[in-house]
Amino acid sequence: MSVVDPQLQSLITVKLNVVNVKMSRQIGQAVQKLANLRLPEWRILALLASAGALSQADIRNQIGMDKGQISRTVKNMLANDLISNEFDSGKARNIRLNLTEKGQEIHQRVDVMMEHRNKQLLGSFSEDQKLSLFGSLDRLEKSVDDWSM
Repeated sequence: MSVVDPQLQSLITVKLNVVNVKMSRQIGQAVQKLANLRLPEWRILALLASAGALSQADIRNQIGMDKGQISRTVKNMLANDLISNEFDSGKARNIRLNLTEKGQEIHQRVDVMMEHRNKQLLGSFSEDQKLSLFGSLDRLEKSVDDWSM
């Protein structure tokens, strides 16, 4: 049961935040239980698995994490041998992060659960509804990117 004011609930930012918080909490608990990872660690593992070696700036641009949060998360992931860093052009700012073998194994295990969860979330949608949902989210993201005060 929602306790949010119906008028406030009609604001797209509020509705998206409510859904995001619920989904993040659920998946964060599942990732913690399955792989002893925090959600930011999982997000970085998943991004590196799909994109390959990236810098911290690349990660920030791709998943929108705060610079400090990325730095702390990366430090922890390096200490736990989930990722490695390689120097590109010998400059500290050009450090690229990559999955270690341990990170790849954990990613594969958690990815199976994530795929299952994704199918569950979208299971009640027809193919046309899925296309419409993702098209709408893409348009909304573009509107956000284009908005200026």
